Amino acid sequence: MQIDTVILAAGSSTRLGLNKLCLLLDGEVVIRRTASRFLELNEGRVFVVTGFETERLERLLQDLPLTLVHNPEYSGGMSTSVKAVLPLLDQTGGVFFHLGDKPLVQKETLGRMVQQYRKGGHRIVVPVHGGERGHPVLIDLARYTADLGSLTGDAGLRTILENHNQDILYVEGDEGTVLDLDTEEEIDKVRRRGHTIEKG
Repeated sequence: MQIDTVILAAGSSTRLGLNKLCLLLDGEVVIRRTASRFLELNEGRVFVVTGFETERLERLLQDLPLTLVHNPEYSGGMSTSVKAVLPLLDQTGGVFFHLGDKPLVQKETLGRMVQQYRKGGHRIVVPVHGGERGHPVLIDLARYTADLGSLTGDAGLRTILENHNQDILYVEGDEGTVLDLDTEEEIDKVRRRGHTIEKG
């Protein structure tokens, strides 16, 4: 059973005021570090959906073995990025949906999610840490294609999780599944974990 990965990287980082995906985290560009975590899994294909500053992100990722998908409608919210990549995915397999600004998720967590998904019995696998639901979300694409295609605005997969809660298996995730870089406060939180963050 193939498991593809979609990394959503189209947003304009309005809350931060600069492109958070191009920050340097411990000397590595954030979007490259995020993508590399999934490439290391060697599970299916990795897609990165871009929108804001597409050319800049493409330059940063051009040497990695992944597929770049441009979403010209990115200002319409996260749902437009999901719809942009949907026709390219293996409709019979699973798919990770992850956020580009969550570069600290651990490979071990992703491996546990794959293992639990392949056991069957649950169509959605979601990590939790400290009682907080995190990313990525691993779903059975065939089961939820229609739901994904009907998403609107910036809700992302939240609507699907709320509507199909009975289908979800929650697994213990690492802190990286809930840490992101949306605001200066969140960046400071990451720094307090011992990481360096600089402008790229």
